[in-house]
Amino acid sequence: MQIRSVLACGAALAVLSAPVVVGTAVLLPTSTAIAQQALNVAGEGEGALSIGSRPRQTVVFASVASSANGQAEIALRLADGNLQRWNGRLVSNRGGEARINLTNAGMADATGTVTVRFQGNRLISLVGNGTIDSQPMSLRFTIGDDSVSRPPTPPTSTTTNLASSGTGVFGLQGRPNRNINFASVTVQPNGNAELSIRLSDGNLVRFGGQQTRKDATDIVLNLTSSGNADARGTANIRYGMNNSIVSINSNGTLDNQPFFIQFTGQQTSQPVPPPTTNATVFCTGQMGNGWRYRAEAVNRRFTQIRWERSGAQPTVTTLRFYRNNAQGEPIYRGAFRAATEVTLIDLGKGNPRPGTQVSVGVEEWGWSRGNCR
Repeated sequence: MQIRSVLACGAALAVLSAPVVVGTAVLLPTSTAIAQQALNVAGEGEGALSIGSRPRQTVVFASVASSANGQAEIALRLADGNLQRWNGRLVSNRGGEARINLTNAGMADATGTVTVRFQGNRLISLVGNGTIDSQPMSLRFTIGDDSVSRPPTPPTSTTTNLASSGTGVFGLQGRPNRNINFASVTVQPNGNAELSIRLSDGNLVRFGGQQTRKDATDIVLNLTSSGNADARGTANIRYGMNNSIVSINSNGTLDNQPFFIQFTGQQTSQPVPPPTTNATVFCTGQMGNGWRYRAEAVNRRFTQIRWERSGAQPTVTTLRFYRNNAQGEPIYRGAFRAATEVTLIDLGKGNPRPGTQVSVGVEEWGWSRGNCR
């Protein structure tokens, strides 16, 4: 019997290449139990993939699916548009956390473990360590939206109807990209939603799903179907005056094939932007574990977060600008006590001021909204 230890997230996982006999009992693989808890989760967000000496790559979308026999596939969409597909075996799945032992990445050998955290069919994070083609591999990915940590938007008494002509692209793996010239979104009072895009050849592509968040400018949909086909993914819709669509950004899988939608609607008029300010702005909130935070922005750029909790030593996270997301919201990165990754999203779109908000996420803690003053 051979036993090899794979280090993943600070925990050693023993991988057994033969059954272990204890007295007269044989410990058999648990694939039958795991097959009853198959995964099909996806999410859009921010992450980093490092393989050997190659430049670190940014991950913008990820999906995880497993079959009845426990075989699993991880798909990673990179910022440059390329797709990474990894295969492995689902070895555990309970309490919103699953673990996958990697076997290959395309034609290359792969070893190691990827830990998947999820809520329902929404992916929350991926953390993995191992090797690909004998090169060290490290993966960290977190969704760029805190909607999974909050209940769905409560039902309303009215139907939302949005529509706009515009320009965009619909991409489905294995097929040429198609141009989009019109899009519409309908959300029923119970939260059921339909996203439709009209391609330049006149064909319509429709997605069904559920609204998970809505505010004064944005709607987030959790996609679940496309006609008779299975779909998984997230659609971020920004809307404007007169029920117009400003933009749609979506990533996911359609019949297990990765797809994306990027659409910009034609706007007849633009609202007057709010006045900018160079004063220091503080945005405060509290994480679910009791840590209170105060994010500080100077000259419209966030520089640090101060953390406090009763009975614990205060600490400071220094922030660095990372990039803007698809909605034009600046993203900042830092660390909590040099160990845990911290992400701040400026929901004021680069102009933090009293009345705007920030979204603060800490690895393993979840997300929290903070109010600026």
